[in-house]
Amino acid sequence: MAHKYGAKKVTVDGITFDSKAESIYYQLHKHEPNMKMQEKFVLQDKFRLNGKAYREIYYKPDFTFYDDAGNLIKVIDVKGMILPEFKIKAKMFAARYGLPITIAKKVARKDEFTEKVIWWKFPLELNEN
Repeated sequence: MAHKYGAKKVTVDGITFDSKAESIYYQLHKHEPNMKMQEKFVLQDKFRLNGKAYREIYYKPDFTFYDDAGNLIKVIDVKGMILPEFKIKAKMFAARYGLPITIAKKVARKDEFTEKVIWWKFPLELNEN
């Protein structure tokens, strides 16, 4: 089934990716020993308020990279476009984990990516470096 923004699921090495771009990024980096995929990061813990239970809010970046000591050093999301929900989660991630998110965008007709670290200027401004 096609994604509403045109992305089609692709399977590589028995792993299903949400887009062809994600699968290509994986193929370019799969031999890096400290890479993980779809790791879950809690942005807001679950809680109860006035007797109602609220679920946790979490974010699963496409790829995460760690140094040899096990410290998270890079968070990658392969994106064609940045949607409002992502902007909110990116801010929450940066606030909680103290690390910006890097957006990887596929270069048209090439198996290459441009990467931009997004730094959030609170409260609302997005700066791309």
